Amino acid sequence: MNDVVVVQMSGPPGAGKTTIARELVRHRRLVAIDRDVVLSAMLDSDPEPDGTLTFARIASYNVVKAMADGVLTQGLGVIIDSPCFYDELLTAGQALAAKHGVPYRYIECVTEDISLLDTRLRSRPTLRSQRPSVEAPPVDLTPDPENSGTALFTDWIAKSKRPPTYLPLDTTKPVADCVTEALAFLDA
Repeated sequence: MNDVVVVQMSGPPGAGKTTIARELVRHRRLVAIDRDVVLSAMLDSDPEPDGTLTFARIASYNVVKAMADGVLTQGLGVIIDSPCFYDELLTAGQALAAKHGVPYRYIECVTEDISLLDTRLRSRPTLRSQRPSVEAPPVDLTPDPENSGTALFTDWIAKSKRPPTYLPLDTTKPVADCVTEALAFLDA
């Protein structure tokens, strides 16, 4: 068991990425970096976010990558907690692992039950960058009827970026079962 690893979490909002990441941290010497925390802090620090939303979204990924690099430099493993909807994110996680000569693991939190995702979103404390429900965008985004709700989530689920080897983690199962499966994958 080597705790120095890059773990990249994936899945749509409400799929359980942060829940699983927090549990993995309890079992291994890993540091979880949550992109929503970074993005929300960036948005909260600008009293006039109108022109900075796009900048903050892009910059937040760069901050997360830099933080992950710093954690790895300290000899600790890292969990990158962020939906992986872009090829650049997948490549960045793999590049970090290669740079530091550590294993790379990709865990996709999977559920296609949109109503379950909505229930989870509605029941969690919502950060500024997060959706409060399937139908409602984050507070700084204007609702887009053409690209929202169930159709948006279905598209996100279908278009998630994945490496050839990864763990599709069925997060409709109990958290303890998911954590056991994820830990076995990390140790493989």
